[in-house]
Amino acid sequence: MRKRRKKKNSNLNNFVIYTLSILSAGFFLICYLNIKNQCVKLNNDIETIKKTTVKNISMVKELQSQRDYLLSEHYISSIVGDDMVAVVPESEIIKLEK
Repeated sequence: MRKRRKKKNSNLNNFVIYTLSILSAGFFLICYLNIKNQCVKLNNDIETIKKTTVKNISMVKELQSQRDYLLSEHYISSIVGDDMVAVVPESEIIKLEK
């Protein structure tokens, strides 16, 4: 009788161990896939940010060159042209008395 009871407990124990191992393996695989998908998403986000940064840097360089040109003496003198009149300051005589 005892052998039969041990055999039932052994079968029950084997079933519980098998079920827990299947559930833990499934849980592990789900966690692994979740982490892998997050890594792929983060890598895609990093690539997008790098591309955006390069695009913004080129835009900033273009705007800086336009600013330098618009502030240059050559551009200003070409726009103002003949309307600009050079004014020479009058000299003043200062008389100091002791």
